[in-house]
Amino acid sequence: MARKKKKSKLLMQIIILIVLLFLLFITEQPELLEMLDIVYSEFGIVSASENTFGGVKKNQEILSSVSENINIDKTRLNVLFLDVGQADSILIVYDGKTVLIDAGNSKDGEKIVNGIKALGINKLDYVIGTHVHEDHVGGMSYIIDAFEIGKFYLPYNTKNTTSYYSKLLNSLSNKSLSINEAKIGDKFLIEDLMFEIMSVDNTEPENANLTSIVIEMTYKDQKFLFMGDAETPNEKARTWNDIDVLKVGHHGSNTSSSDKFLKQVLPEIAIISVGKNNSYNLPKENIIKRIKNYGTEIYRTDFDGTIQIISDGKTNEIVKIEISFDGN
Repeated sequence: MARKKKKSKLLMQIIILIVLLFLLFITEQPELLEMLDIVYSEFGIVSASENTFGGVKKNQEILSSVSENINIDKTRLNVLFLDVGQADSILIVYDGKTVLIDAGNSKDGEKIVNGIKALGINKLDYVIGTHVHEDHVGGMSYIIDAFEIGKFYLPYNTKNTTSYYSKLLNSLSNKSLSINEAKIGDKFLIEDLMFEIMSVDNTEPENANLTSIVIEMTYKDQKFLFMGDAETPNEKARTWNDIDVLKVGHHGSNTSSSDKFLKQVLPEIAIISVGKNNSYNLPKENIIKRIKNYGTEIYRTDFDGTIQIISDGKTNEIVKIEISFDGN
């Protein structure tokens, strides 16, 4: 009889656990973690906040942190360089419209989704994967699954057989979305924001960095240049406009930011997206010195966290936000 009672209690605990886990994944309510802890203790398992399901708690923290610390100025242009560690992700918000350039590594995808949703955003008008390396499109399948998307851009690629790229393609297929092939000179408008593709290579060179979609964004008197991982050959292939804000190419690597290029663009502000104590030792000190030689003010995600630029089209305000979307 005692054995039957134990089995009955165990069965009930398992049923409660399954129900709680189901509700947790659907609603992501942090109160459910406390209930899980009680059930877990019956099984001798560590608390929910300390095991695999702690990821849900971390996502709740991102939601709270973003809504409390990131303020989108609805009257001006907002450009957010998300701290995604050794990766890239840039969110542009203007007049209720949105553009996302890159989506970090695979492990960053869920955090980026939750962070964007915490800003009240459910649609991305344009999504651009600069090239097919994981630190730029690894988290893209999460983005495609989670948001309504207007147009999706990515350089032409048939060689990448990685799991993250396959997931990206599957996510596009599931939503009947197609890849818009970027071409140099292509332009698109969002209200009075002008976007122009300055560089891209759809011939599938072995070095995927060379395929990077490079975008110049013009807002009134201000120009922003987003370099992806474009390298010196891309920089030499054309003449460049004098700009105001530069997203430094290839995380501050020696392969990019040539002196000839910097002499043309002459940025007032440079943003480097880079991970703390990364194994590549980026950004390179000589690149930092080279950029500073032009009187450019440098901001880095490893030092400054998520960096928000708020622009009225004449001046740019920098806001440093201690929020990381790095999935580590």
